[in-house]
Amino acid sequence: MSPRTRSALRVPALLAGVALLVGACSTGPAAPERPEKTSITVTGLPIVDVAPLHLAQQQGLFAQQGLDVTIKPLTSSNQSLPGLADGSVDIVAGGNYVTFFEAQARKETDIRVVAEAALASPGLDQVVTSPRSGITDPRQLAGRTVAVNTPAPNIQTLTLNRVLASRGVDPASVRYVTMPFAQSVTALDSGGVDAAWLVEPFVTQAEQSIGALPLVDPTSGPTDAFPLDGYFTTARFAAQYPATIAAFRRALSQASERAADDEQVTSSLPSYTPISATTAGILTLPEYPSTLQPRRLQRVADLMTQAGMIPDRLDTSSLAVR
Repeated sequence: MSPRTRSALRVPALLAGVALLVGACSTGPAAPERPEKTSITVTGLPIVDVAPLHLAQQQGLFAQQGLDVTIKPLTSSNQSLPGLADGSVDIVAGGNYVTFFEAQARKETDIRVVAEAALASPGLDQVVTSPRSGITDPRQLAGRTVAVNTPAPNIQTLTLNRVLASRGVDPASVRYVTMPFAQSVTALDSGGVDAAWLVEPFVTQAEQSIGALPLVDPTSGPTDAFPLDGYFTTARFAAQYPATIAAFRRALSQASERAADDEQVTSSLPSYTPISATTAGILTLPEYPSTLQPRRLQRVADLMTQAGMIPDRLDTSSLAVR
């Protein structure tokens, strides 16, 4: 074969290679859409569950996604529902699933789950008692008062009732009293309540300030590694501002991955919780999912149905923002 012939055969091959290269470049991932709404308001509880939210804010991850996020504190998940309804709040951080799923089931609102916040880990949540209470066994909670942060039913009553039932205690015999976490520590010390269902950092704070004693882990046994809370918005907001939600999730997912480093979490806690840097270093931390998996949330909804909290099965996949 002559050099000319070989050259002639190579030309089509080279052209084909160029075409493939150009095609590969043209079918690469598209750049993310710019957020339709760049300034958003997020409310959140001062608990370890929402540490990725504050990491994303402090480390500029929201700003990198074109978002200006204002974080407003609240003391109970249910307090955020009116704000979602009237549009003064765009996203709720650390909202307990039971409160929001019940509101959805009762058609009080039309919510969507933007992201997961935290999965329970051993020791993260504790039902604690005063050392003067004389209560040393979970079975002694029958007929006693237990402080919870949100009006029942909520994630606290759902999990504790399930654990108590597994130990032979009738959940209906427990009297739940609603008060903010900080107030419940004071009430526990004064004898105003017999026990309190607390999450970090309030578990450690109660142990240090009043000598509170752990009685039972409400997210153990049948509720081990239970999904606790998430990030919520309304169906209306999700439909109107899909690129804004996507940008928020990208930043939050990055922060959740960084939260696998305990030091990053503990360094952020004193900025939004009532604890010192020293105390932050000894807290129990949850697992922070970086992806939204409706099958995990279905576990909560199904247990709610079994407990009679909602009349019919709630399909959590229909509530997840795609």
